Amino acid sequence: MTFETFIPARSKSVLELIGDAPEDFESSRRSFQEIQPDCKYIVAEDWTKVKGPFDAILIQSSLIGTLSPKKLVKTIKKIAELLNDDGTLIFTLDNIGHAENLDAILEGKPPIFRVTLTQEELSNAIEDAGLNVLRSLNAGRGVQVRRQLAELTKTEMAVFVYILTAYKGEPPKKTLIQTLIGESTVCAPIRVHMPNAFFMANPNVFIVASPVGKPYKLYEQEQFDERVFINQRMCFPSFAVGLDFFNILRKKGILFISEMDDNPILWEDDYKKTAWINFRSVHAIQTSTPYLADFLKQFNPHVKVFANHLRRLPPPRNFDQEFKGKRQTTIFFGALNRDGDFMEIVPILNRFAKQYGNKLAFKILARENLFNALETENKTYVGDLKQWDGQFISYEDYEAAIRSSDIALLPLRDNEFNRAKSDLKFIESAANGAVVLASPVVYSSVIEDGKTGFIYHNGREFINKLNLLIRNKNLRRKVAEEAYSYVKHQRLMSQHYEERLDWYRELLERLPELTAEAEARIAKFIPQFNDEITQFRARFSRNPQERSNQIERNLTQGAEIIIPR
Repeated sequence: MTFETFIPARSKSVLELIGDAPEDFESSRRSFQEIQPDCKYIVAEDWTKVKGPFDAILIQSSLIGTLSPKKLVKTIKKIAELLNDDGTLIFTLDNIGHAENLDAILEGKPPIFRVTLTQEELSNAIEDAGLNVLRSLNAGRGVQVRRQLAELTKTEMAVFVYILTAYKGEPPKKTLIQTLIGESTVCAPIRVHMPNAFFMANPNVFIVASPVGKPYKLYEQEQFDERVFINQRMCFPSFAVGLDFFNILRKKGILFISEMDDNPILWEDDYKKTAWINFRSVHAIQTSTPYLADFLKQFNPHVKVFANHLRRLPPPRNFDQEFKGKRQTTIFFGALNRDGDFMEIVPILNRFAKQYGNKLAFKILARENLFNALETENKTYVGDLKQWDGQFISYEDYEAAIRSSDIALLPLRDNEFNRAKSDLKFIESAANGAVVLASPVVYSSVIEDGKTGFIYHNGREFINKLNLLIRNKNLRRKVAEEAYSYVKHQRLMSQHYEERLDWYRELLERLPELTAEAEARIAKFIPQFNDEITQFRARFSRNPQERSNQIERNLTQGAEIIIPR
C-alpha cells in the first residue's frame, strides 16, 4: 500500500522515512510525483542524514513501530525540526492485532509486522512531542478469522495499518465541505470526488458527499468552524422547497454554493418553473467554463470558473519503443452525446479507411450506431455493449484506449450545448500521448494549432491535417510531447485545488453580506410564488421542524427532482 493521497498535494518537498523496511516495501514516491511532478521527493532510512526543510514528512511504521514511548517522543521532535512551519507529518503504523499477524504468532511463526506500538500510544507520543493530531484513520484488508482468534482478541483484526496526520503549527480552522450530488456517473468524479480527494489531505479540511437518494445531515458550528454546502446539478422541485432550504442553511450559518458544469438552458422549463432559484438562492456559483460563467451571472454575480484538470500525470509515452515496430496508425474517438458531431466526419473517415487499408485502425467509445457507421474491418469497440449501451468503461480502460492510439478526434459543432463544454478531452489525450485533431469550438482557446494539437475549421482542413498526422509520425511525436508538457505544467489538480479552498474561505469571510444579497434576489420572486409557499408551509404549520425534515426528505429521496444530464 502507498500513501500518496495523505500527503498534501501542494507539497513541493517531501521526505519519506522508511527505517529498516521489508524487502517488498513500496515507497509512495512514484505515485505522489504523478500527482505533483514538481516535487523533490526523498526516500531515506535514517532521518539524521537528511537536511530540511520539507513541506511534508511521511514516517513509515518500519521506522517507529518498535520504539519505546520515550524514544518515540524524542524522535518525533527531532524529525519535526525538518518540517516547514506549516508542514504536515503523516505516520503509518501497522496493526499488531491484525488477524494475519495473530495467526502467524499462534502458529509459532515470526509476526508479519515488526511493531509493538499501539495506535493510542502513537497518538499520545505525537501530542507529547508538541504537535497537533488532525486525523486518525485506518485502512483495512478483508481476512477470514479463525474462531480461536475471535475469542482471544478484541482488536480490529481487519485493520492492517493506521494513518495519523499531525500539524506542526497552529492548525487552521476546522472546515467541512459537504456536497449533495445530483449526477454521479459522469460529472461527479471530475467535479466533486477529485477535488474532494485533494482537499482531504489539507490540514483540518473534512469532506462529506451524498448522492441524491441517500441520507445526509447538516452539521452544526460546534462540530466545524466553517461549513460549505455544495449543490451539484440538482434542481429544486419547487420554489417553496428551494426557499426553505436556503433559509435552513442561512440559519445554520452555512455557505451555500451551486456547482454546474452544463448549460442549464437545456433544461430551461424545469428551472423556469422555480424562477431559477437554484442559482439565485446560493451565495455563489462554481462552474467549469467562462461561457457558462457568463450565462450564470444573469442570476447571480458571484460566479467562479474552475477548469477541469487531471488527478495525476501518466508516464510519458515511449515513442522510441513504439516506432521500432511497424504498426498501424490508430485513431481514437470517445465521447458522450456527440453523435451528430461524429456523424458529420464519418464520410471522410470512411474515405481514409479505404485509402489506407490495413495501415489505419480505429478505436471507438460511443454509441453502437457510430461504430457501425465506420466502413472498415480495422476497428475496435472499446466499451461493453451490454452495459450503458457501451458508452461507459472504467477510467483506466478509457485512458489505456487513448494511450494506445496515435490521433484523437474531438469534433464539436458550433451550438449552444457544445459552447459550454470543457476542454477535458484535450488534456486527457495530451496526457496520454495522442495528438488531437479538434474543432475550434471550445478547443481553439487552449490548443496552439500545430504546436500542442491541430484545429480544423472545415472539411478541407480536416482532410489535410488528418492526412498529415497519419503520414508523419515524427510530427505526431513532436506535438504530443509539447501537449504533454503543457498538461504537466498547467493542467494538474495539484496546481489548482487550493484556489477553490481560498475562494471558499474568502466567501465565508463575507457570509453576512452574501446572505443579504441572496435574500434580496429571492425576495423579488416571492409574490409570484406566494400561493405555493403558503400551501407548502401550511402542511407543517404546527411543526416547523417537520417542514425542515420534509425538505431534507424531498432532496434525499429524489422525489420530483430533476437531475440534468
